[in-house]
Amino acid sequence: MPNPLTLFPATNGYRRQLFDGRAVSVYYDHHPSNEWAEHTREEEQISAVLDGAVGIIKWKPPDGDWREMKIQGPTAWLIPAGTPHALICPDQAEMVTLFIKPGFASEIAVREKPEVTVEALAYLVGRDALIGQLSTAFRRLCRGQSDPNALYVESIGTVFGTHLLRGLTDGGTAPGQRIGLPSESLQRVTGFIETHIGDHLDLALLGRVAGFSPSHFGRLFKTSVGLTPHDYVMRRRVAKAEELLLHSDKKEIEIALRCGFSDDTLMARWFRRVLNCRPSEVRTQRLR
Repeated sequence: MPNPLTLFPATNGYRRQLFDGRAVSVYYDHHPSNEWAEHTREEEQISAVLDGAVGIIKWKPPDGDWREMKIQGPTAWLIPAGTPHALICPDQAEMVTLFIKPGFASEIAVREKPEVTVEALAYLVGRDALIGQLSTAFRRLCRGQSDPNALYVESIGTVFGTHLLRGLTDGGTAPGQRIGLPSESLQRVTGFIETHIGDHLDLALLGRVAGFSPSHFGRLFKTSVGLTPHDYVMRRRVAKAEELLLHSDKKEIEIALRCGFSDDTLMARWFRRVLNCRPSEVRTQRLR
């Protein structure tokens, strides 16, 4: 029987329990300011800051000197097994950390020997809508808005870890590789999209929010996220509509208009494109 996973000591301790799963162990919280000194784990470790908090990660590559990088959420990063690392969060942060057991990690990672990889959540969500839905689920847990049932946390943590690990090892960015929008601009514009998802969101408006001309913003956004601003907005509208279909009794036309679609026909078209199903099929899942 393997030893149960334990959490490395933190300056301000821990307020919640660790969910020690069979394939993926999960810890989440709306942390106060905290600091984790240098340590090493046998598991692949993925952490995700789900809000706009700032932090500093430090790590030592196998063949190099210590490096450090300032991060700003929402963002996710991968620390490969056996990598010495540390983390400083000077302010409170909504954060989830996933410890992926070695056997399971080797089955799902795209790269055989992953390296430290940091990626904006917006980029990962643009390529995999399920990451956005699971981020929302963990935000609710961090805020105490959902019941922390152990089986539920382990199940969504396993799926979240699987999709994040695949995303971070299949086109994820090693620090300093891809140059797109500055992290502050990307956070500002993706946050604006989330809070104005039902409004008219054109390139000129989003460019102003980010602080760039429309054409320059469009190029930088696609470099950062892997999608055009229009495609990203429509995929976030699909994700929001899917959430409302599953958790409300509103009619499809009401949901379509609330999420920024011109009508339910356009919503259905985008559902087929992104989810390969009709909105009515999503609602049927809730009734099973």
